[in-house]
Amino acid sequence: MGDPIRTDEERIYQNFTLENVKFASIFEFSALFRAFRMAIQPACMITALLAILVIYCAGRTFDVLWRYQVMPGEIAAFHSPIPGYYDDLLKQNRTSRTQALADLLQSLQPQLTADQTNALAQDPGTAYGTIKAVYERQFLQAVHAAAGPAVSAAVVNQARRRAAFKLLNQMRHLKSMVGRGIFSALMRYEIREFHLLVNNTAALLRLAPMQAANGESDRAVVQVGTGILPVGRHGLWENDSITGCLANMLITGPTWLITGAPPVRAIGGEHGAGLFFRRLFYLLSVLFLVVISILATALAGAMICRQTALEFSGKRPTFSANIAFTVSHLGSFIKAPLLPFITILGTGLALTILSLVGAIPFLGEIVIGVIFIAFLILGFIIMLMALGVIGGFNLIYPTLAVEGSDSFDAISRSFSYVYARPWRMLFYTLLLMVYGAATYLFLSFAMYVLLAGVHIFVGWGVSLFGLLHGWNTGGGKLDAMWQPPRFGALIAPINWWAMNWSEFLGAIFLYFWLFLAVTLLGAYVMSYYFAGNTILYLLLRRSVDGQSLNEIFPDQPDDAAKSVRPLIQRQ
Repeated sequence: MGDPIRTDEERIYQNFTLENVKFASIFEFSALFRAFRMAIQPACMITALLAILVIYCAGRTFDVLWRYQVMPGEIAAFHSPIPGYYDDLLKQNRTSRTQALADLLQSLQPQLTADQTNALAQDPGTAYGTIKAVYERQFLQAVHAAAGPAVSAAVVNQARRRAAFKLLNQMRHLKSMVGRGIFSALMRYEIREFHLLVNNTAALLRLAPMQAANGESDRAVVQVGTGILPVGRHGLWENDSITGCLANMLITGPTWLITGAPPVRAIGGEHGAGLFFRRLFYLLSVLFLVVISILATALAGAMICRQTALEFSGKRPTFSANIAFTVSHLGSFIKAPLLPFITILGTGLALTILSLVGAIPFLGEIVIGVIFIAFLILGFIIMLMALGVIGGFNLIYPTLAVEGSDSFDAISRSFSYVYARPWRMLFYTLLLMVYGAATYLFLSFAMYVLLAGVHIFVGWGVSLFGLLHGWNTGGGKLDAMWQPPRFGALIAPINWWAMNWSEFLGAIFLYFWLFLAVTLLGAYVMSYYFAGNTILYLLLRRSVDGQSLNEIFPDQPDDAAKSVRPLIQRQ
């Protein structure tokens, strides 16, 4: 039998072939995947890299002023739920450090008197220099003792490698004993929490043992945890989740810097003018560091967000135009992120001032009860601002870059979009984080392959295919200056103390370029943060207000006039 009779419309659809699908039109969220390509552009990467270098230089200057202050694990213990645990830990660490340095000095230099030993132990910087000199002298003695007329080169090199490894371990133990600078310790803490954040984001779904009622692990039952909320006993500050790592990075670290660092704590029972002026000088130096960081972040954020907005909308941004836009709107980029916190602080101070009436005997309690509704109203304002900051803080810079508006309009828009589309905002944010974690791990692996390849092939040439060795270490000539990288630890511990003068000088230049290359990963994180949130803002704006993704505030007023002129001529 023949085919049934078909209409012309049926014959047309019968031969229809789908050749191309614009997923960005069907799945709006797929536009977020363009964040990687936007963030990796040289202009954005260089801008972020310069900002990081400026902040790093300011932080190192800060550490020169305050020297050795922070012992291992102190920042992590800052939010301990045990009352007084952190201050007791600070006191115990300082007492233990002084005693450990005194014991080590006494064992290494028994010719010192008890008063000399105690005086050196009270000054960690001087004690560090004294002990380091002894370790280096012992290492050089071991290097010279390993050589001999009847000893083979292989035996000599093996002995020197053991001596270099011992020296490296001694110096690492000494540095952990003495402590680190405040900025250095904070930077290491933030980097560690960021790496945990990446790991938790990359493993959003995972299996975890179910805890029984008696606290013991029941291996027969498992639960599926999303990795978003903390499940440990320390609550919000547990870094086994995304929110825990974010809380530590954004709350624990900055709060510790201002209120928990050793210079602002009365560790040794200090009081009076000495403690006051020390705290004042420390807070002024923190203010210097914060101002430099805000300026560098504002400049980088404005440039990257503007670059991303223009390119995403199909325009061709120029460096000079972006610079002019950033300079003309720099005040807004500085003020806008600070205004929500200033509002919260001002409202809180108003609550405190109004509550002073409660200090009046007898009458105060009654008045507080009568006007308590005023406290709830002010608390409602604080709640709105706090929730807006949690959800919309990431949109403030993109709003300024896209709209060219002032600080108040940027806060109003970013907060209102979050309240209008909270679940869409949450979905987009999680998608950006997962995609960002995946791309960061990819770039980290690519950087590892780059460094490992350079180390292998340059090492062959420098050591003349294994014939040449380091002057003191007995290993490969390049290994004496730069240990092989590992994935997850791209820069191995540096054994500066085992190098001779030429290796030391060469290593200074080598590590300058090496640290610069590895810092590009941090530059990508900053660039991706601003670029991704700019795209997120454009998508939310279209969802809430219906504005086109191509509608961007022009670089100059003349541009707006040029865009309107064809419409006038048509009419």
